[in-house]
Amino acid sequence: MFIYLLSRLSQSAFWNIQIQKRIKDLSEGEVREVNYSKEYIGKNEMQRHNFERYRSVLEVSCTGVWEYDKSKNLMWCSPEYFTMLGYETSEFKVCKGDLDRVWTELLHPEDRPEIYKYFKEYVENQQNHTFDVHFRMKRKDGSWAWIRSRGRTIADREGCPNNLTVGTHVDITELKETQNKLKQQEKEERLQDLDIIFDSTHDAMFLINVEGKEFRFARNNRAHQKLTGLSHEMISGKTPCELVGEELGALISTNYTRCLESGETTEYEETMSFLDKELTFLTSLTPVYENGRIRNIVGASKDITERKKFETEINELSKRNQAMFNDHTAVMILLDPESGSILDSNPAASDFYGYTRDELLKIKIGDINMLDKSELENRIVQAKDGRQRYFIFPHRLKNGEIKLVDVYTAPLNINGKRVLYSIIFDVTARENFRNELIWRKEQYETTLMSIGDGVISTDIQGNVTVMNKIAEDLTGWSEADAIGQPFEKVFNIIHEYTRRPCVNPVEKVFKTGEIVYLANHTILISKTGEEVSIEDSAAPIKDKSGRITGVVVVFRDFTDKKEKQDQIEYLSFRDYLTGLYNRRYIEDTIKRINTKKNFPITVLAIDVNGLKLTNDAYGHQVGDELLKSVGKIIKNECRKDDIVGRVGGDEFIVILPNTDEKRAEKIKQNILSKAAKSKIESIIVSLSIGYAVKKSVDEDIDDIRKIADNLMYKDKLKFGKTMRSKTIETVLKNINLKYDQEQIHTERVSLYCGEIAKKMGFSEREVEEITKAGILHDIGKIMVPPELLNKPSKLTFEEFEIIKRHPQTGYQILKTVDEYASMAESVLHHHERWDGNGYPEGLKGEKIPLVSRIIAVADVYEAMTANRPYQKTKTKKEAINELMRCAGTQFDPEIVDVFVQLMK
Repeated sequence: MFIYLLSRLSQSAFWNIQIQKRIKDLSEGEVREVNYSKEYIGKNEMQRHNFERYRSVLEVSCTGVWEYDKSKNLMWCSPEYFTMLGYETSEFKVCKGDLDRVWTELLHPEDRPEIYKYFKEYVENQQNHTFDVHFRMKRKDGSWAWIRSRGRTIADREGCPNNLTVGTHVDITELKETQNKLKQQEKEERLQDLDIIFDSTHDAMFLINVEGKEFRFARNNRAHQKLTGLSHEMISGKTPCELVGEELGALISTNYTRCLESGETTEYEETMSFLDKELTFLTSLTPVYENGRIRNIVGASKDITERKKFETEINELSKRNQAMFNDHTAVMILLDPESGSILDSNPAASDFYGYTRDELLKIKIGDINMLDKSELENRIVQAKDGRQRYFIFPHRLKNGEIKLVDVYTAPLNINGKRVLYSIIFDVTARENFRNELIWRKEQYETTLMSIGDGVISTDIQGNVTVMNKIAEDLTGWSEADAIGQPFEKVFNIIHEYTRRPCVNPVEKVFKTGEIVYLANHTILISKTGEEVSIEDSAAPIKDKSGRITGVVVVFRDFTDKKEKQDQIEYLSFRDYLTGLYNRRYIEDTIKRINTKKNFPITVLAIDVNGLKLTNDAYGHQVGDELLKSVGKIIKNECRKDDIVGRVGGDEFIVILPNTDEKRAEKIKQNILSKAAKSKIESIIVSLSIGYAVKKSVDEDIDDIRKIADNLMYKDKLKFGKTMRSKTIETVLKNINLKYDQEQIHTERVSLYCGEIAKKMGFSEREVEEITKAGILHDIGKIMVPPELLNKPSKLTFEEFEIIKRHPQTGYQILKTVDEYASMAESVLHHHERWDGNGYPEGLKGEKIPLVSRIIAVADVYEAMTANRPYQKTKTKKEAINELMRCAGTQFDPEIVDVFVQLMK
């Protein structure tokens, strides 16, 4: 209603005249009630009537009215503007441009900046929308009244805002107080709900009042009181320093300050002592805002003492486990049971196997475990399933030595993957000792069960405890029936002629404590009544202290004696691989036959040429087959009474009694002829043989052996080199036969290498050697399965790792052959990269041998332009572009440049 009247009056002449009057009054420095012109009003009764209505509305509504003229910077206020605040209009006099007394100074300090800014922007921008704002103004009695101010800028007759802004003030203090009471009541209700939550939660919670930069505890919940022993009364109103002391209090306050400064939830761990216990908490601090300022901080603490203790124990356990893994002298490895790859190894593993840790992580367990592949896979499955945890394996070291190891393994789950954790002990000495014991036991049992002598043992009471088979056959008693029976009941002996019982040898041994022999012509009567002539002896069985614990009786039937002795000798003196006599037997035999009746005695020393080369090129299994074949050849070309033995890895010896030089030479030639006609997987069997003849007693048999060895080594020097060269040629032929396109590949690589070498100014001899290196660069592929090199699809990681070993294999093959030894290094490094990312050693730049760099360019170019099953053949131009693209990363840029010039 008021706004409406104001709008209507603003358009009348009356209103315009009175504005001019008020401006005049303001220019005189007064703010007062205006005396309106009765004369003018009388002229227009309707306007007078409207004016009276306007005045009544102002008085009854207690509404203050004000006008502000922006152009004059003058403000007019109605009497109600001041009286509603308890002032008289006469108390306010304002000069032009000074509004502080009637406006700015009356505003509440907290509201002043925002309200002043609001009205300033409203007036200066001549906004014509209705404003409606609330703020506080100072009453005369010093209290503050809430004022609602509404109004707008007056538009001119064209509807455009002018310089005059009109507004009203209404006292809404009672309304505000009512609203505040409702808000307070609502707040108290919410606080009651929060109190219930606060005290019901299991977390230890506390509330902090923020007073500037000072923190005081307001309250804590039941969980906090129970955990810390601090009641609400004990903490209320106290600072952290007052509550727990300066040192700890300062630390706590630092965390509160961090939350205050960040304005965000802060989380941290803290350790404090409560109730004589040291506790660790995970504390979360959350700031609580009121009117844009942080008034409180809510803290929540969880007791993580046990968790931290557990974490500490876990960390300590992890450290101990890591220390055990790294520092233990036992070999430890982690194995992937699916691929057989070694995932991790400790330093002891490197010390034992001779490989670096990086080398171990690149090989598979099958590379060191000597079991057959299928058998090894079966054992791995057993270990993975937990069905078996202990194994004993033969492991090959890097130097080729075979060691027996105990493997204690257990399946573990690491990061969701099942692996095998193995602890490995070198038990070669133990196993050798055990094997010796087993061998001795087997010898004993073999002797006991196989010789032509019957054996019966008794205990201290003279009752039978052990019988062998011969004893069973001779006595007619089975061991099962005889055990526990008195000896004399089982061993019924009489004199052959008198037929009287003979003295019980067991009783006699107990009495004398000495070995007792049966008298001649003793007859053993079996359980079935059969009689056998025997000879025997009885000896005491003594413990470590020398006390007799029993008696062993040995008796024999003469007919089987020779056969059983031969059998024992065979088991004792044979080489396990070839079945020939071993060194031990040979040494004994030489001493035994070194008599005049066997003169002349010829000693043949035989060595297998290129065994190591064969092992490197084809593997140890092929090498073993070569040794077996050589053993058969020698045995077949010797006489029945000649003694043939294997006395070393590749060394054989033949003792020929009653053999002169002529006969010895014939045997030698027969062996060489037979060997030359034999092949093992295309490998030529080549032997070096030397012999010497002992003709008289004056000659020392050891000297004869040395002469034979020297002649053999001389023969080896003469023919060994040729044989190794032929072996290289054989390996190359085998590679060409096994792998598609390999011969074309090596010939082209060799050609390219030679042309590059010529272009680079190498000598004729050097060009020839580089050309040979190109032929030999892939000789190590002899150890790669054909299906991998001929595979049309992409290789797996494991398959590529197998192929990547061919440079090392080629190096091992070539370095044993004098003719090709100088090329071994070039072949080893022909897959290195200029940027150091190649293999096998990751050499970089000019550290890579120059010939290797030449081979690398020729090899890749030929591979790109060749017809390969696993790739699309590139054109000459495409291949050259690829070489140029990789120059400086994969290839030596200078060599690429030389090659590109050649190809253009």
